[in-house]
Amino acid sequence: MALRNDNKSLRRGRFNKGSSLVESGSIVLFCIKPSQIVLIIYVLYIWVIFQRSTHKLFQTMGYRIGKTIGKGTYSKVCIAISNTGQKLACKVINKKYAGEDFIERFLPRELRIITAIKHPNIVTVYKILEVNQVIYMFMDYCKNGDLLEYIRSHGPFSEEKAKFIFKDLKCENVLLMSNNQVKLGDFGFARYCKNGLGEHILSDTFCGSAAYAAPEILQGVFYDPKMYDIWALGCILYVMLTASMPFDDSNIKRMVKDQLSRSIYTVTILWSENSSNMKKLLNSLLEPDMARRITIKK
Repeated sequence: MALRNDNKSLRRGRFNKGSSLVESGSIVLFCIKPSQIVLIIYVLYIWVIFQRSTHKLFQTMGYRIGKTIGKGTYSKVCIAISNTGQKLACKVINKKYAGEDFIERFLPRELRIITAIKHPNIVTVYKILEVNQVIYMFMDYCKNGDLLEYIRSHGPFSEEKAKFIFKDLKCENVLLMSNNQVKLGDFGFARYCKNGLGEHILSDTFCGSAAYAAPEILQGVFYDPKMYDIWALGCILYVMLTASMPFDDSNIKRMVKDQLSRSIYTVTILWSENSSNMKKLLNSLLEPDMARRITIKK
């Protein structure tokens, strides 16, 4: 199961006794042989040449890549400017550093899906290029960041405001344009819900962020991906209303127990600022029994 815990912490690096770095006070001395220096210079030279040739290629195609604004497990996002002056985001994926499963399964599926989807509330991908096993995806630039950043800066939404922006599956993937138009981005774990015959299929891909995972995901059983998305919508709505997560993902066993016991019902009873309809919707979204969980049609 490849579920991620998205809580990040900084760790101070340490050198082993066998390190070629000798630290004296605030000065670090490099004990490197002349042959190693030549090799390092050569590698840097090749890297500079590659960067220049790549940038020239993009310029001939009408794009200029700027500073990095975000980093992921296998990718980073940079600012890009088109020849018309439009500011874009460029997602850079280096296939050399990505896992085999990601390259063979997730990446091809993501590329197929993002090029097929056209919707005003989904990030538009304008061009995809591959140069020396590095993929460059030029897409909408969402200046105001993601929904989680917005909530951290401005606090929770009122119930009335939440009704209009409640549209996505994970706060970090709900992106905001300069005018606060909502755009859904990052289809790294997206998949089709039907096979080639048009038959609805269950999913056996257990991945994503643990904090948004439904109990069926955490229990490792085959699941309906659409019902998994419904649960994730409930998590997002909860975050929007409270500026906190509905469940603590630092202890997965305890988290599953809380989900299955419907502990969220008790929490919402104590809410005085939200309507009964809002609390009913939230509890219906975070229903642990897939057969009883609300659907989009309802």
